[in-house]
Amino acid sequence: MRALLRKEWIEHRLFLLGLYLGGAVVLFMAWIVARDGVTPLRAWSTLVAAYGALMSVLLANRLVMREYGAGTQLFLEALPVGRGTVLATKWLAGWGALLSFFAPAFGLVLWGAREHVYLGGGLPGAIALRSGVFLLFVYTGAFAVALTLRLRFVVWGVLFFGVALFDQQAQMPLRTWPPFALVQLDMVVVPHVPWRALAITGTLTAALAAVALLLALAARGALPVVLARPLSARARTLVAFVLVGSAGLSTLVEHRAAAPPFRLQQAVSSRGETAVHVGWQGTVAGVPAAQLAERLASDLSALRTWLGLAPLAQLSLVPDAWREPDEITFEHGGAHHLVIRAALGAPDLSLPQLQEVARGAHIVDQSPVQGWREDRSWLVWGFASWWGSEQDGARRVLLQRRAAAAARLLAARGMDVRTALAVPDAMDEQLGDCLAVALSWRAVQTLRDRLGPERFRSLMRAALSGPGADDARALIETRATARLLDEAGVPLSDLARAVDAALAPLPAGPAPAALRVDAVPQAGALAALRYRVAGSAPAGLAVRYAVLRPMMGTIDSATTSWAGAAPDGVLPMTFAAGTRVFVTADAPDPALGCRYRLGAVRAEVP
Repeated sequence: MRALLRKEWIEHRLFLLGLYLGGAVVLFMAWIVARDGVTPLRAWSTLVAAYGALMSVLLANRLVMREYGAGTQLFLEALPVGRGTVLATKWLAGWGALLSFFAPAFGLVLWGAREHVYLGGGLPGAIALRSGVFLLFVYTGAFAVALTLRLRFVVWGVLFFGVALFDQQAQMPLRTWPPFALVQLDMVVVPHVPWRALAITGTLTAALAAVALLLALAARGALPVVLARPLSARARTLVAFVLVGSAGLSTLVEHRAAAPPFRLQQAVSSRGETAVHVGWQGTVAGVPAAQLAERLASDLSALRTWLGLAPLAQLSLVPDAWREPDEITFEHGGAHHLVIRAALGAPDLSLPQLQEVARGAHIVDQSPVQGWREDRSWLVWGFASWWGSEQDGARRVLLQRRAAAAARLLAARGMDVRTALAVPDAMDEQLGDCLAVALSWRAVQTLRDRLGPERFRSLMRAALSGPGADDARALIETRATARLLDEAGVPLSDLARAVDAALAPLPAGPAPAALRVDAVPQAGALAALRYRVAGSAPAGLAVRYAVLRPMMGTIDSATTSWAGAAPDGVLPMTFAAGTRVFVTADAPDPALGCRYRLGAVRAEVP
């Protein structure tokens, strides 16, 4: 067997060196991406799941096809060794070649991650076991398929099509299947060994090994010789028919019937052109559900007429008892359908806030660019708040008080109104949703006062209505908010000064507090983060945090985690060196009627 192994090395060494070089490149690129993510060990799971599978297929195909395609297996069969020994030698040669690359690569990844990840608790052993079993399964399966020789492409096509069909139609994602579940992200995060998945994968591997042995030894080794012969014209036609048929069936899978539209059971619905469905049988913010549906529908119809919007999507209000009363969000529930989730049964749910979210959701739905273009967001939500305050004097007084408090807090944190309007995401982080919307309302109200009814309406129509593109074209096709203001004769700097002048005579709001976050070193390169709110802690304090990652979207209550209600505490997890964390402290203010942000800190673990 030693001579056979040496023969395999001499014959395939250049091919192996090419595979090793490609694997090194893939590992390097995966490491660059993973080091700024959840854990640098993600590079290993990427390498095993992607390149490990590819390398196994290429290696098995090379070992088998090179021998049978050239007919040199006849020479090997003439030697005083059995066919089983020849097959085992080839299998061991390929498996040894895989281990010769992945074993050193695993050690290199562990060495590189030693300062960033805690490697105790059996984590390296669990990763090695799961990775080894997965590679063994893929390699053995690829070896068995390679022994079908001229039919191998048909077998691969049937396998891929069957997996895709089952994945789509049975609604069972591939990542949940036992062989592939072994190399998901949890493999490099927690030291968990899924024994059930390992047992299933091991059984499948043994079955595939038996199939490979059967193919190689069937009819005293004559079957592989027959399969290695070139296909006849008739056989090639049959193979082409199978492949084209599989491709045609795959298009049917891609164009399968869409999921049924979102529909609330036992909902109270409005009558009229604008459909509003309230999934609650009692009162919402003190208003009966049926009356709320009609009120929202009437308000949205008037908004549509004033802005000149297209027909509005139907709206469903879905109860969510796990939310705080001020956590009101919207999403798409299908084609031409919006869904708002809120704590509908909460006694302190704010009806004006609910109406503001409904208005803003429809504006964003009409022109998706409004939702992700940052410079336009203050105009969307400021207008949604302004629309409701026009007929409610008490609401205007409350919003004015909140806007004054927002301006004071921004000034205390070194941010002026112009910067806040130019970078609304930064304003939201420093103020929280309530005060950020109030300051946006003050800016929109100032525009109304400076421009007058008709010019103001023209500006809002130009800024908030119209379909617009929902992709990168919007960056070119949609005019910047600052340019729209310049064209209307109210530059952003003049608008900011007018807002400051309107808020200056008003009394100051709550005093700003200082939030401090310090790293406390733990084992290895890990650290805990301790937070501290200076001064006396107001009642209802809530500290939340989020781990910042590349390309992360809006940071809000849905993307942050609860940390505690004490003014001095520790975030409930440890962080690797270089991790960026965002920490906020909010508290309610009775005079403002909502929560305001005491402090917000972006920190990087040293």
